Amino acid sequence: MPKSKDYKEHVELVAKESLDVFSKIAATAQSELDDTRTRSRYGDFANLNTFTLDKAREAKGKIVQENLEGYRNLIREPAIARVVAKGEDGKETTYYIYRGTHVRIKDAENIRLASYRSPMGRLASLPVGEEHWNKAKDESFLVMENAKFQPGKDAERRWDSKPAVLESKVCNLVTVESLRAFLGVVETVDESDSSRLNELLEEERKSKRFIEGMRREIRNKMELRDQPILDQYQDELFRLPLDSRILLLGAPGTGKTTTLIRRLGQKLDVEFLSDEEKRIAGINNPATGNNHSQSWIMFTPTNLLKLYVKEAFNREGIPAPDERIRTWNGFRNDLAREQFDILRAASGRGSYVMKDSVSTLKSGAKTDLIAWFTDFDGWQKTIFLKEMRGYAKNLSEHSSSEISPLGEKLLTIFGTEDEELQPSMFMSLLATTEQIQGLVKDITESSDKKIRSALNLQVNKDGDFLDNFASFIESLPEEKNDPEEQDADMDTEEEEEGEPSPSRVGRAGAQAYFMRAVRSQARARARSRNVSKSSRIGQCIEWLDDRTLPDQDLKEIGKSLLLQSALRQFVNPVRRYINRIPARYRRFRKDRQAENRWYCAEGFSPTDIHPLEVDVILLAMIRGANGLITGVTELSNPDNPAYRTLERMQDLYRTQVLVDEASDFSPIQLSCMIALARPGVRSFFACGDFHQSVTNWGTRSIEQMKWAIPNIDDREVHVPYRQSRQLHNFAEQIIRISGDDNIPDAVLPKYENSEGVRPVLATQMSEVSEIANWLSQRIREIEQSIKELPSIAVLVNSEEEVQSVADALEDALANQNIRVVPCLNGQVHGPDKAVRVFNVEHIKGLEFESVFFVGIDKLAETQPDLFNKYLYVGTTRAATYLGITCGHDLPPMMEKLRELFGQDWR
Repeated sequence: MPKSKDYKEHVELVAKESLDVFSKIAATAQSELDDTRTRSRYGDFANLNTFTLDKAREAKGKIVQENLEGYRNLIREPAIARVVAKGEDGKETTYYIYRGTHVRIKDAENIRLASYRSPMGRLASLPVGEEHWNKAKDESFLVMENAKFQPGKDAERRWDSKPAVLESKVCNLVTVESLRAFLGVVETVDESDSSRLNELLEEERKSKRFIEGMRREIRNKMELRDQPILDQYQDELFRLPLDSRILLLGAPGTGKTTTLIRRLGQKLDVEFLSDEEKRIAGINNPATGNNHSQSWIMFTPTNLLKLYVKEAFNREGIPAPDERIRTWNGFRNDLAREQFDILRAASGRGSYVMKDSVSTLKSGAKTDLIAWFTDFDGWQKTIFLKEMRGYAKNLSEHSSSEISPLGEKLLTIFGTEDEELQPSMFMSLLATTEQIQGLVKDITESSDKKIRSALNLQVNKDGDFLDNFASFIESLPEEKNDPEEQDADMDTEEEEEGEPSPSRVGRAGAQAYFMRAVRSQARARARSRNVSKSSRIGQCIEWLDDRTLPDQDLKEIGKSLLLQSALRQFVNPVRRYINRIPARYRRFRKDRQAENRWYCAEGFSPTDIHPLEVDVILLAMIRGANGLITGVTELSNPDNPAYRTLERMQDLYRTQVLVDEASDFSPIQLSCMIALARPGVRSFFACGDFHQSVTNWGTRSIEQMKWAIPNIDDREVHVPYRQSRQLHNFAEQIIRISGDDNIPDAVLPKYENSEGVRPVLATQMSEVSEIANWLSQRIREIEQSIKELPSIAVLVNSEEEVQSVADALEDALANQNIRVVPCLNGQVHGPDKAVRVFNVEHIKGLEFESVFFVGIDKLAETQPDLFNKYLYVGTTRAATYLGITCGHDLPPMMEKLRELFGQDWR
């Protein structure tokens, strides 16, 4: 540590300059804000309307809005760092680094402004003595001094930073409690008085205003820790090129989510993208139609964590509406109902009903998802090829001299039985599309003409025929479709519009039913089968009786319809391949049930489906569409019949896909997510910790992760900033007693005082009242120790316990006027200064100063497979204070940890 006088003088210099610069930046930003508002109101940007302006003026208007927001951010937070850097010419320049988007504002004297997102912003993350090479300037800079701020105004509306962390060769690294308060100390010291008394008083005052090293912050709000500046390694990661695929692993509290948020902010700020990044993102290419600022999506495992992350996005100045931060459960439901017609919906296309609790799957399917998916995807591709070869073979054996050669050609395209499905096959089919469409049109017109003739004959005989038929149809009860019969019909029928509702059939509907009934009857005759009399069409045929066509005509039309059906398979084979995957899945499930593989033998309806099954179907459909889009670009031409099938993927693509707590998602879900990343960019950033996966089907290893996201670059961060030394060591011991040798390679922050207190334990405590009393005593100890109430979470084992524990604890804390909030179903509400009670399953991703586990022995009994995961996740939510209660005693696996506990924090 340098001499006191040098130390004091340097900190004083930095403090005075910084507070002065804060004021100047904020004042200049206010002036620019007012000027821009005036110009936009009365000048070039008056009456902006993005719906009517041409592209150039629309882009200009967007720049104005971004500048306005940038100025507002500077007014609220002028700077987050001060860096003195020496260039290659030996000249030292002081940079003030601000958060957020690029803002054009005048520099002053030897002081420069730079966004943290800019290349020069990296200086803020580097320790003193490190060099930074600015590629854009082709120049190296040496960091001489580095100060980090948390700026704000005091009660007198004067700028301050509470705290400020300063590092230089003069004062090493120190934390100043308040720049304004430190200057107040300096100003009250009589420099002319060199008495020992003055020295002692000055030493005491200074000791209260700063400490050597870094002070750990108290978590007094339930929010993601605001870390405006990343450490050196995190900073490097968030600046990697846009088209990178990164998996960021690390222990709890290592800043993974913060790094993810910083990366998104930097990659959305076009000002700081390289020319190559702009090119691949299509930013300057109007033909792409991409809105870069909105072309991103982030997935979180829970709604609670979604809200938590949204607040952090808002602090970073990133608009984050609900459609761009999603849980997989909600996103899956939208895809399966609205986009891919898997689940039953108003459209009438889907047939499955998703049920979270349905027991369709054996445990092996959940624990080996990759093998299960691989089995299905290979099976369904084989079945598709087999069916297409069968149709081609039938056409090749047709008596027509026009159709037979076409069938031979189609057989050649699909190759031999040992060949696998390739995008090139669909490419080859493009050459036959026009010919097949012509044949289908001619044959269809001929058969439909005969059927309409039969209808005209009946109408001519009886003018009320259509009205009577419509009345009969409307009288029929709603038909419960057998999905297996529906699938079988679709294998041979052309895709038709849905049947009119029986309540509003009318004459047009009656005509449609007549045409469909005769077609069904004709196909059945050609196959020597009967239409089911219990179906609506079967009842229509029975009502029509002999008012259709003679048997011979029906057989001829039936043969024509079967030929049409065979030809139609090749009109739009992409649609048939992709859209029929759900139907193939039903057949696959039935086959594997018979083999006693993957699925339970009974106990569910053919329409019941588990969410993990929906994931498997979705992945097969999305991967299939992706493979065709990237493998056969001609298929994406709007004039191609395949376009409508592939268009939905084009609408789903996002330039950036991000995933928080990636280990909580299955490999199948993660593979769906990477498939949403726009081809040509494939920007993907995920963060997580395999030790924190709290599901039986989550991603458990780097091998599974690399199956889901091929070519992903896995990186690790090693410095945990959340926990005290005692709780960090306690968390490591939990991993060890779980039998996992893969202990995170974590190193506590350099210069930071990480000392805390031991976790506390109370056993033989089963009554809610005594638990509440014990919790209230510990909470009072915390408040007395740090002189304020920090963020506190109480974890219970079920939703049923949330309210009862919250009520009892609120009574126990009534004399201290401390609010207790029951967070039912993980919903957060209430004031910051409140104790929150959660079901343990909702705690993932959050952080608090203090966490209490209630009834941990019961958790071990009810969740034996996931107990160690919940224990680890819950423990690592706490920064300093951890308390655990047991209804009886510690679970046996925790016995080795008993010596790490204390009884209280007095």
